[in-house]
Amino acid sequence: MKKKHKRSTGILMPIPMLHGGFGIGNLGEEARGFIDFLKTAGFHAWQVLPVEQTGSCFSPYKCISTYAGEPMLIDPMGLFEMGLVDENELSARMEGMKNDSIDYNAVFEKQWNLLRAAFNKLDNKPYMKFKPFWLDEYALYMAVKAQNNGAPWFEWEDEKLRGYDPLAIKAAEKRLKKEIEFYKFVQWVFDFQWRAVKKYANEQGVSIIGDIPIYVSEDSVEVWVRRDLFDATPEGRFPAVGGAPPDYFAPNGQRWGNPIYNWVKMKKEGYGWWIDRVKAAVERYDIVRLDHFRGFDKYWSIPFESSDGREGKWIKGAGMGLFNALKDRFGKLPFIAEDLGADIGEGVERLLEKTGIRGMRVLQFGFDGEGGHLPHGFTPDRVVYTGTHDNTTLLAWLFEMTAEKREQALEYIGFKSDWMEGGVDSPVIKSWIRTLYMSAASLVIIPIQDLLGYGGDTRTNTPGTVGGNWRFRIRAGALEQIDSGFYKRLGDIYGRNNEVL
Repeated sequence: MKKKHKRSTGILMPIPMLHGGFGIGNLGEEARGFIDFLKTAGFHAWQVLPVEQTGSCFSPYKCISTYAGEPMLIDPMGLFEMGLVDENELSARMEGMKNDSIDYNAVFEKQWNLLRAAFNKLDNKPYMKFKPFWLDEYALYMAVKAQNNGAPWFEWEDEKLRGYDPLAIKAAEKRLKKEIEFYKFVQWVFDFQWRAVKKYANEQGVSIIGDIPIYVSEDSVEVWVRRDLFDATPEGRFPAVGGAPPDYFAPNGQRWGNPIYNWVKMKKEGYGWWIDRVKAAVERYDIVRLDHFRGFDKYWSIPFESSDGREGKWIKGAGMGLFNALKDRFGKLPFIAEDLGADIGEGVERLLEKTGIRGMRVLQFGFDGEGGHLPHGFTPDRVVYTGTHDNTTLLAWLFEMTAEKREQALEYIGFKSDWMEGGVDSPVIKSWIRTLYMSAASLVIIPIQDLLGYGGDTRTNTPGTVGGNWRFRIRAGALEQIDSGFYKRLGDIYGRNNEVL
C-alpha cells in the first residue's frame, strides 16, 4: 500500500536570516549555499516563511501585498551581473551593514536606492513582459503610496483615490506612469531571482515550504481595491480586527490589527479572491503552510477601539465551503495547517480531517499538558517541529522550564548527561532531534537555531510584542560547523531521506 506522505525532514529558516554582506539574507549565493547544505545533510525541505513585501513594521505577517515579493530579498550581486549596478554602487550598498542582526530601516533605504539606480540604467523594458494578474494594482498602489510619503491608503489626502474612484485611478495611472513602471521592474527582478533559487532547490531535491498568513494588512493593495471583502467601511475604517485570545504565547491575548474577512461576500463570489491567492502561492512554493488554520473554523474578532486582546469573541469562519471551492479548483491541496492556538476544539479537528490537510505538532507544547504534542503520539498526518518561529529555541526552553518539568522532559528521552551544553554538538539537542526522527510523523522540521544549538537571544519572533523581532541572522561559517553526516545518518536510520515533493 502506497504511503500518503513520505518520511522526510527540513529546516525552518526565514531567508532574511541568511548571512551575507548586504545586511539581510537574499536570493543570491548564500541561498544556494544553504540549499547545498540541506542536500548534504539529508534534508529535503526549506521552510522560508512568507517572502511577500512587508510593511513598516517589517513583519512577514503584515504585508503590503499578498502577491508582491519583498524587494529587500533581491540580491544586489544579481543586479551587478545584469549590468544594472557597478562596483561602487555595490560597495555603497554594503557600507554600514550589520552581520549578526538586521537593521531594517538601513537596509530598506539602501536597497530601494540601489533598485532605483538599477532601473534608471535600463536601455529597454524587459520587465514589461512580466504580467501577473495582480501587478497593475500593486504598482499603482505603491506609486500613490510613495506620493503620500508612505502613508497607508486610508490616510491619503485625495479622497477619490482613497475611495478607488475609477476616474481618479485612470488619472493617477497616467500621471505616475514612470513610477508605476519602476515598481513593475522591481517585481520582475524579484520573480526572476526567486524562480532561479527555487529551480536550483528543486534540482537538488529540496522543496520550498512557504506560508499564507491568514490575514492581510490594513495597509495593503488588496484592502484598498476590495475593501468590500473585508470588515471595512468605504471610508477606510475597520469596525473589528483580528487577533487571538490568551494562550501559551500571550496571557493577555493578541491584537494583530489586521482587517477580518467578509466571509458572506466571499462566499457569494465563489471564494474567487482566495482561489487567486492560493493559485499564486502554489506557483511560488512547493508546499504552503496555512497560518492560523483555526481561524477558518472560528476566528477571534476584537473591536477596533479595544487595545486588549482579551476583549474579543469567536465568530464562525468560512469552514469547509472555502476548502471545497479550493479542492474544486486545484484538486489535492499541498498544504500544511497550522492548527495551533487557544481553544482548539472538535470543530477545528473536524475541519482538518475533512480537508485531508496535514496538521502541526510542536515538541515544546508537549510538556505543558498538551499530550498530542509528545512524540509517542505523533501520526503520519502530522508535520512536527521542535519549535516554530514563534517559540524560543529548544535550549532556552530547557533553561526556562521548572526543574520538575525539565526532569520529566529529560527522562522522556532518557537523557542523563549535561543538558546545559549548547552549540552544534549539544548532546541534549541531538537527543531531542533523534526522538523526532524516530516518531511516526511524516515530516520533521527543525529551526536553524536549534540545529546550531543557540540560546534564547536568537529567537525569531515573540508574539504580542512590537519591535526587536525578525532580526536575527546566522553568521558566515555557521553551517560548516554543523555535523552534516550526523543528520544524514539519522535520516538513513529512520527512513527520512526522502524528497518531499
